[in-house]
Amino acid sequence: MRRLLLAVPAAAWCWLAMMFVHELGHVVAGWLTGGRIAHVELRPGRLSHTLVLPNPWPTAVVWSGIIVGWLTPQIALALRPICWMRIGLVAEFWAGFCLLAGGVYLAVGGGTPLTDTEQLVALGWPLPMLIAIGAAVAVIGYVRARSASVRFYKDIRDRDVGLDEVAFWWWWLVAWCVGQSIVASLVC
Repeated sequence: MRRLLLAVPAAAWCWLAMMFVHELGHVVAGWLTGGRIAHVELRPGRLSHTLVLPNPWPTAVVWSGIIVGWLTPQIALALRPICWMRIGLVAEFWAGFCLLAGGVYLAVGGGTPLTDTEQLVALGWPLPMLIAIGAAVAVIGYVRARSASVRFYKDIRDRDVGLDEVAFWWWWLVAWCVGQSIVASLVC
């Protein structure tokens, strides 16, 4: 039971953090290109999105969400050596998961209004190219996330999961949700 109580908040954090860094890419690019952030949805439990109006460089803003969402988690791989509370294992999974989720999002988002893929198509990017890029990144992400998840589950099977670890991950998830909600209220 403790294994599940550890895995659930870690997985939920991976989802929330993935959406956060993706939207962060859009927001920072919007600011840097002279746009105005009209709205950003970052609250946990909501589908994240960013609206930049005016948006003088829409291609840069759209691609920045995708690319920052892929690359920022790779920087988190520096945490891999940290064994305390299995942070390194979760960071490794998160890095692969962000590639997988972002790649699938790019590959299958065509034809769906308001997705980054549909916006890129409207800006002149060929859909087959976006599908190919997204699929390639998703495959890399799948391989890395699966490998990390296997190591994570072997680790929690082979080493006892303490109540301190369970409490830490639930505390971290709650703190992240509160922090993300505060950031969401400050951005716009």
